[in-house]
This record gives sequence, C-alpha cells and structure tokens, in this order.
Amino acid sequence: MKQIPVKTLEIIWLTAAILAALAGLHKTYFHGFASSYQFFIIFLLSLLMYLNRRNLRKSK
Repeated sequence: MKQIPVKTLEIIWLTAAILAALAGLHKTYFHGFASSYQFFIIFLLSLLMYLNRRNLRKSK
C-alpha cells in the first residue's frame, strides 16, 4: 500500500478544520453554542494537526 504524501495530509487536515468551523458556525447560529461546541473542538484539533504537519514538512 502506498503512503499518502505529507502535502496531501496537510490538505486533508485543513479541509477538516474549515468544514468543522463552518458546521460549528451554522449550528451556533441556529441552535446556540451549547449544541455546537463539539465542532469547535474538532476545528481546533484539526487546525493543530495541520500546523504540526506543516511544521514537520518544512523542517525536513
């Protein structure tokens, strides 16, 4: 099985972060923050993973 290139993983994490942020904003607007905070946690984790992958790739 081929390994996924590092740049592709960066794009996946960034896409996940953007989608989670959009979903969180949408749910907050219609249902309030109490039912949408999970999306913001996922957003932060995805963004941290993106930044971690990016820094690892640039340091090599």
